[in-house]
Amino acid sequence: MYKVAGSSLFLLMPFRVVAWEDDAVLSFISQVNPIILAQRNVTQAYAQPDSVTWALQNTSLSGRLGFGGTDFRDDPYTVFGGLQINIPLSSIKEEREQALKVVAEAKALDAMHTKALLDIAQLRQMEAELEASQVRRTFLKEKAAWLKQRIDEGYSSEMNELWAIGSKLNTEDALIAKVGLLAKTQRYKLAKYAGTEWPTLLAYLEGKTETLGGYDG
Repeated sequence: MYKVAGSSLFLLMPFRVVAWEDDAVLSFISQVNPIILAQRNVTQAYAQPDSVTWALQNTSLSGRLGFGGTDFRDDPYTVFGGLQINIPLSSIKEEREQALKVVAEAKALDAMHTKALLDIAQLRQMEAELEASQVRRTFLKEKAAWLKQRIDEGYSSEMNELWAIGSKLNTEDALIAKVGLLAKTQRYKLAKYAGTEWPTLLAYLEGKTETLGGYDG
């Protein structure tokens, strides 16, 4: 009887489902998702250059050739040279376009995070169901073993309950098989957010690796 009671208490114990972190998955997706990368490239293309880049883009060498020399030299030709800096007028239109690109990137990132979070929640739910089913199955197996021992000792009245336990075990086995397949599909779906890096994310979700390589912060 103590064995059954102990198993019942085990059902109430908290446990960690899988050793992967939501934040790590979202961070990885943000860095490698092809849609986010494309939007980020557009934003960078419209970004205003830094001071060094601005100087290189708007500075040029200038020269001029004159004839007849100067008051101080008798050379037939006079050469003037130097740097020419073009100062473009600030464009409100360009600044507005840049601001719109930044907003578009933020919206794309937020939309991607929302979709990924929904898929993460579904995967977490499936993994929790699998763990709960495994705990119930362990409890039922222990109870079945206890009932079998009782029957072997001559308590034949326990036979009906043993059959009922066997039916519940079959139900749990079917549930584990079903949810396990759904969870596998969900992991692939979530991994595809990573574009060409999906095998790395899939291995992390499956527990085959503890980090996401250089992307894991």
